[in-house]
Amino acid sequence: MKNNLILTEYKVLARKYRPQKFDDLIGQDSLVLTLTNAITTNRTAHAYLLTGVRGIGKTTTARLIAMSLNCELKTNDSCEPCGNCDSCISIRDDRNLDVIEMDAASKTGVDDIREIIDNVKYKPVNCKYKIFIIDEVHMLSKNAFNALLKTLEEPPPHIKFIFATTEVKKIPITIISRCQRFDLRRIESQKLTSHLLSIAEKENIKIEKDAIALIVRAADGSVRDGLSLLDQAIVNKNETVSTKIIIKMLGLADRGQVFDLLDAIFKGEANASLNIFNNIYQAGADVLMIFDEMLKITHFLTQIKIFPEIKNDIYIPELERTKGAEMAEKISMSSLGTIWQVLFKGYQELQYGSHLFQHGEMLIIRLIYLYEGPSPDDLVKKIKKEVSENQPLQSSTQNNIKTEISNPSTKLEVYKENQNNNKTTEPTSILPVKSFRQFVDLFYQRREGMLHTYLYNNTKLISFKEGKVIINAEKIADSNFPRTIARLISKWTGRIWQVSSSSSNIGQTLYEEDVINQQKEIELMKNDSEVKLILDKYPEVIIHSITDIGATTDEQIDKKEHQQIKE
Repeated sequence: MKNNLILTEYKVLARKYRPQKFDDLIGQDSLVLTLTNAITTNRTAHAYLLTGVRGIGKTTTARLIAMSLNCELKTNDSCEPCGNCDSCISIRDDRNLDVIEMDAASKTGVDDIREIIDNVKYKPVNCKYKIFIIDEVHMLSKNAFNALLKTLEEPPPHIKFIFATTEVKKIPITIISRCQRFDLRRIESQKLTSHLLSIAEKENIKIEKDAIALIVRAADGSVRDGLSLLDQAIVNKNETVSTKIIIKMLGLADRGQVFDLLDAIFKGEANASLNIFNNIYQAGADVLMIFDEMLKITHFLTQIKIFPEIKNDIYIPELERTKGAEMAEKISMSSLGTIWQVLFKGYQELQYGSHLFQHGEMLIIRLIYLYEGPSPDDLVKKIKKEVSENQPLQSSTQNNIKTEISNPSTKLEVYKENQNNNKTTEPTSILPVKSFRQFVDLFYQRREGMLHTYLYNNTKLISFKEGKVIINAEKIADSNFPRTIARLISKWTGRIWQVSSSSSNIGQTLYEEDVINQQKEIELMKNDSEVKLILDKYPEVIIHSITDIGATTDEQIDKKEHQQIKE
């Protein structure tokens, strides 16, 4: 006799633990509350639209609604299907004639929708309602949507439509307006962690909490993704599922090593940083994955800076909490912002580049040598210390320090200039500059002829107040023009000036202003009795410009225009 082996089909966790009632849905409290009230008060809509990311329960919710509406044993004061009647069992097994489930990804045409429209007029065979569940409804063609419009707006009382989609923006607004829309939310990390731990306990699986945390992070709020990853991780039940197993399974970089990599970068240790990066890469981690983890850790450090209580969140692995808190204390918020920008730009470059390992090394070098000088905070502290040691702080000095903080780049230039010339050119007092014209004239007086010409002829003034100027210098090719102006004017006046560039065209140049003023003076001069006699006697004569006849020294003649009368 041969032994007959009976093989039972293994049911994956995502199917085995699919919710069978509304209470089993996790993280969708507002949806459950609304549907509960609608079903118990018999105020259900004729069409529902369920939207959200993959794996959060859209199709499951649609089936639960169908089961609840058609349940034979459900009480009037409850929305939960019994799960044991013929209707519930047939819907669960996908063999109910009155609940028609259609995949719009494979049936996108207008002919497929016409089949539904033709079936609408027939009453249900066994149940109270005939329910059409259309999954991935955004895949339907434009003609298919148009064919559905009229039926969707005025369906027979025995018909219900339930649509599910991950791309709600691709659905015509005319369809959305005919449905009750529910946005299913991503599952919070704490709830998903508790859910996966409870399933692991039911399955008698030993798994580390840090390993669960990695699965939850990779699932990104999707219950189905989390269960699929857990299913993959627990193939071998004989040993505890550790963090290392999950890292190898997902091809992730070791989170602890990535923390060490960022720590070495923050310290400016190029050799150690490149060695750690090489070790992570040789261990099998993808370069894109490494920089993705670096971005996430930078964001995590920023969160710690803003919300210190995150350090006590038990759902975050202990290594990350302790290491992250230690690193966050040593780095400023502005530095984290700069590092994020460089990392994000580099991550985008990696996605479309080649030679990824070499590219990754160069990005690390770029981060380390991003700025070699003292930070703005350190510079301000140094200035305060020097002033307090040499002389008491005066009110003007305090104002200068506050202004320096608002513009660290200009401050650094002035600081270097003063350091190089502290014996000869360090100003002893602050030179007041009350107008933009005085500001520009200072460059003429200091024999900066080219800069004076640019400022007078090509620079439009947007706004001016002492210490801060906003100009439009688009006609000037030199991108460092505002910085050069700020450095020189700060050196000459003895206070920090902030010169910013703007694309606004509301201002005008000093040359344009002088031309307008001169035209006004000419118009007034034409009304003078003596000038009128001359103009009447010589009709072809015009007034070109006006100059004070007393200002005829050589220097004044160079600075101002002559009076000319053209014939």
